[in-house]
Amino acid sequence: MAYYTDIIIDKNGETQCELCKIYIPDSDISIEAHLIDTEHANKYMERLMIQNNIEVNNRELNCGLCNSVIHVSDVLEHLNSPQHNERKNQVKKLVEKDGGLLVLPENISNIGSAVDCLACDRCVEFSPEAIKSHIESPKHRRARAIAVQPLNAIFSVENSDNDLWCKICQVYFENYIEVIFEHVDEDPGHVKNLRDIYRLIKDQNINIEKYLHDPKEDKAICKQCGIEVPCNTDNLERHIRGKQHNKSGSNYKA
Repeated sequence: MAYYTDIIIDKNGETQCELCKIYIPDSDISIEAHLIDTEHANKYMERLMIQNNIEVNNRELNCGLCNSVIHVSDVLEHLNSPQHNERKNQVKKLVEKDGGLLVLPENISNIGSAVDCLACDRCVEFSPEAIKSHIESPKHRRARAIAVQPLNAIFSVENSDNDLWCKICQVYFENYIEVIFEHVDEDPGHVKNLRDIYRLIKDQNINIEKYLHDPKEDKAICKQCGIEVPCNTDNLERHIRGKQHNKSGSNYKA
């Protein structure tokens, strides 16, 4: 059942439906009964429609991704169609290419099916054409060039408006939009270094926010152990594999 993933075990060991925000007795019978309950099924379908830009208009269902009208009984068939999946994959690739600054609608609390641009602080129509047009606009490119710098440990150079410095790669480059994007999106060394750091700290309770935002900071903070660790792959990996981190992890409570 597709919406079985909404059932989680919280930190207290209790069974909860994240979608309905309620607790369920921890038994297969109770969980299955909840999943086929009309209220849960309706919420699941409502979320699915928001995630796929399907809206109700005068008792008809309109798919904004495919620009087509759908009969209510054909929703799931349409969502599984090659046409719809191709359109949705186009959107996904555009969002990924933009580096996570575009947020697709995910929850039933969203107002309408719109894409949120964090860089420009505005909503964008949920379609490949509208998203492509937006991310290629000069305004968005300027906003994105500013937004990606603290996410990539890139800093202005003192007394210079023409140069930037990448702490991760220890290199200087010119302060031009195209050069910034070339470095953060296409430089294999930068992409690999940043990806490896995030891979290592995932689920390890290690914070690198200060490292990314402060040009003078060279440490990551391990909240689990209560210590600072040099923020590079060698030291992070050594710490994560060490006895102290593993011992404190067995006792740590978030």
